[in-house]
Amino acid sequence: MTWVDAASASLPDESVVAVETGAASVVLVRAAGVWHALDGWCTHAECPLGDGWVEEAALRCACHGALFDLASGEVLEGPAVDAVRVYPTRVAGERVEVEVPDRPL
Repeated sequence: MTWVDAASASLPDESVVAVETGAASVVLVRAAGVWHALDGWCTHAECPLGDGWVEEAALRCACHGALFDLASGEVLEGPAVDAVRVYPTRVAGERVEVEVPDRPL
C-alpha cells in the first residue's frame, strides 16, 4: 500500500473530490471535519461517485440514488447491494493523503 497526495486539506465540509491514483479510482469526501476515501465507482451501475453528494455521514450516488456509509462503505439505501471499498486517509501538512494499493485491484 502507498500513501498518495489527494487534495487540499482546506476544502470545506461536504466536499466530494474524484481522485485517480494510478492503482485506484477514489472519491475523497469531507463530512463533519473528517476525511473519508471510498472506491470511485458505485457498485450498482458503475456510476462515478465523484458526482455524488454528502448526506450526513453518507455519500449519495448521483445516478440512481444508492447511499453509502462514509466510514464503512456499507450500503445504507439501494439500489446498490454491495459495499464500496474504503481507504485510510491522513492529513499531512496542508494536504490529504489516501493509502491505496501499489497496483490495480
